[in-house]
Amino acid sequence: MSSFSIWLLLEKESRSNYRKITKSISKRLKAPIFEPHCTIYGHLNTDIEILKPFVTELAKNYNQFSAGVKKIKSGDSLSKSLYVSIKNSGAIKQLNTICKNKFSGVRKYGFDPHISIAYGIFSKEEIYFATKNIIIPDHVVFNGLSIVKTGKNVKNWETVFQRQF
Repeated sequence: MSSFSIWLLLEKESRSNYRKITKSISKRLKAPIFEPHCTIYGHLNTDIEILKPFVTELAKNYNQFSAGVKKIKSGDSLSKSLYVSIKNSGAIKQLNTICKNKFSGVRKYGFDPHISIAYGIFSKEEIYFATKNIIIPDHVVFNGLSIVKTGKNVKNWETVFQRQF
């Protein structure tokens, strides 16, 4: 069975801004390029046919919304090595709570809302030079949800389903 994640999709302008940031930093760090997103719930080893109606219904109940951005952070894991932290409030918090209520029996997921801007293991010096002169917008706008087939290799990620708000 495949592993899936439920992502918040960035609207056109936010997506464009974060694509530029991700592309620039990934190039500097020689890291894989990927679609900017915020994972609402991840690592679900379940049937896609269970996820599709859930995401469809969830998307019907929301409108496009924005969230405040905190700052660039780094971590020690591949999946959270360089990212922009997002304020966990309003719709983001609600969406995660709904997913947690539905899927916590299948898979526990530690939620810390963020948009990754590079995947890999990097030194503090590499991160400093890669992020130097990068301007992060003070908010991000989301306009939909997607189900993405994920795994360890970022290049193999595949969006298999999506719905706009």
